[in-house]
Amino acid sequence: MERKTLECVFSGIWVRFKDQDKVNLEEIESWAVAKGLTVSGVVRKNVGRFGKTDCVIIHTQHGSACFPVITEASREDWIKRNESYSKTAAIWAKLEWFSPFWVCRKDVTRILNDCEHRTAEDAIKLFNYHTSTIYTLSFEATCIEQIMAGASCLADIRPLAREAYLAFYAGYKSASIAALIPAIEGAISKILPKENHSLATMERVNKAVAGAISNAAELHFEGMWTPKNYKTTEYLFCMDEMVFAFETFRRWLQDSFYKNTDGYKGAARLNRHLFAHGLSPEWQQANLSRLIVAISTVGVIQSWYHQDNSAPLLFPATNKDSELLWRQAILHGSAQMVIKLMEERNYHENGKLVPILPTDDGATLRTALLMKDCIDDLVRPLRGAGWAVEFTDVSSDLYVKVLAKSKEGVLKVALLYSCGSDNALYKELEKDCNVILYRGAPYLQEQFARGVNVHVGPVAGWQPPLAINYGKKGPDGTSI
Repeated sequence: MERKTLECVFSGIWVRFKDQDKVNLEEIESWAVAKGLTVSGVVRKNVGRFGKTDCVIIHTQHGSACFPVITEASREDWIKRNESYSKTAAIWAKLEWFSPFWVCRKDVTRILNDCEHRTAEDAIKLFNYHTSTIYTLSFEATCIEQIMAGASCLADIRPLAREAYLAFYAGYKSASIAALIPAIEGAISKILPKENHSLATMERVNKAVAGAISNAAELHFEGMWTPKNYKTTEYLFCMDEMVFAFETFRRWLQDSFYKNTDGYKGAARLNRHLFAHGLSPEWQQANLSRLIVAISTVGVIQSWYHQDNSAPLLFPATNKDSELLWRQAILHGSAQMVIKLMEERNYHENGKLVPILPTDDGATLRTALLMKDCIDDLVRPLRGAGWAVEFTDVSSDLYVKVLAKSKEGVLKVALLYSCGSDNALYKELEKDCNVILYRGAPYLQEQFARGVNVHVGPVAGWQPPLAINYGKKGPDGTSI
């Protein structure tokens, strides 16, 4: 039986089935047999990768069909799910972002809960704070070297992303952001056939995302024939996490990134028209990590549009290429710290302040001071105690992380810019650090570091353990 004929037969059975008050599997099988189908089984079961739909499934030698069972309870359940997912989508819209890939559920829930009842301005500040420990220097490097690497639509963009990434941490922030903003449109165009390249930008976006959602819908219903209205974005928005992610990404592009200048009132400053028309310098305040993640997400859209598994949905373990790029960024950043200190000294000697740059609110100078004290008060004492030391995170002006290694073990230490740091930051650093230190004198340490169970104290008063004795036990059984 030809595919079109089979689809017509299934459509006819569906028209008859959807008006039934009760489900009778034998009766449904008789309808299929009467249509000339060779039926191998009729079963009732829940179908769906995430949210489940109660369905009757007919298996035939030519293919299978899935008929959703329509009841008052199923309608009510869908309405409740849709309200919940629409509420979540509204929070992402306020944050000018989308349901993200490669972020664990716990972190997503925390961001949504913290930002739900905030103003847009405050919510985005909180979002940037939370993602500063998620979209880290190493995360961005892995996106560039491993996630972008498999997507053909990003083949020409990846070298640009690599250069922009290094330029950003070398201090050329406006230039790096300006280089990547047009890349999103170019990547989306390369997903589609050439005849679509002349379409308006959002038409191309809609086509690319619709293709990805269509394939996600097929996978949701296990490739079976299903009534068309059940494979739409409207129905699957609250039933399938992939559809939800793709649609919120499309909405972000439509309502934020590509929003016309007159209509854009967002606080994230990541808007293509602000950049393209030069009507406001606000685009220079955009977050580089957002751009890198958004471009990587286009790679996921391509993967589902073409069904080629080119972009991973699980965040990959960092490979050597990502590690080398990450270390290269640290090297660029370290050099920039030295330059910033020299700039500050030069202006200070001439009785002037360093001019404010559109992308530098003092964070770079704070980072320079933090790095200087880290070298003087933390790295050198650690090396003097026999440790081999390397930086693991220098992407923030709030803290820096170092890893000390010896034959006896490893010691992970964080250095905060000041004792008066948010308790949530202390708790976040506690997850992977043995020691948390800070510059300057103690200031309400018990309050700021409440509930933290690792050593906390001023870096100037901390004596690093000797590497040769680390982890060993003394005569009384306690650690040396």
